[in-house]
Order: sequence, then structure tokens, then C-alpha cells
Amino acid sequence: MEVRIVAPLTVKPEYIEEVTHALLDVVAASREELGCLQYDLHREIDNANSFVFYERWRSDEAVAQHEASEHFKHFVKQLDGKLEKIEIKKLKLFA
Repeated sequence: MEVRIVAPLTVKPEYIEEVTHALLDVVAASREELGCLQYDLHREIDNANSFVFYERWRSDEAVAQHEASEHFKHFVKQLDGKLEKIEIKKLKLFA
């Protein structure tokens, strides 16, 4: 079953440039994964520190493989201590 992920995050202002580069890098690498159907990064219009990932994956297994990938683990380390908040919502199509 397809899995969708919505992940809003807010970057601490002093880290915006550094984190922006990390965000763009993880998008490029994640889009190359076999189980990835869509991996988009959005930036809030009125708040340059606020981003939202929208992802679509073929299955739970594809998500697990993504989370175990070296580029994703590296990305998580790059974010350590640099976010004000993050929320990860895993969704399935309901109707």
C-alpha cells in the first residue's frame, strides 16, 4: 500500500543557510530511491524558516529502506540541534 508523508519543520534562524543546503541534498538523493514516487520540499510563503516535505512511497518497506539509507541518516545528523520543531505524519489514502 502506498504511504504518504507530510513533514513540516521550522529551522532556527541562525542555521537557515546550512539546513537549506541539507534539505536540498536529501531531496535529490531521495528522489533516486526505487520506492520513491514523489519527494517534494515546500517553503512557506510568509516564513522563510518553515518548510514542508510531501512524500509518496510505494510501501512501508520503501519508507523503511529510505530511513535506513546512508544519505537519510547523514541528513538527520545534519539537522541535530538546528530545528525549532519537526513533525512527521505517515498517511494512507482514506477516501
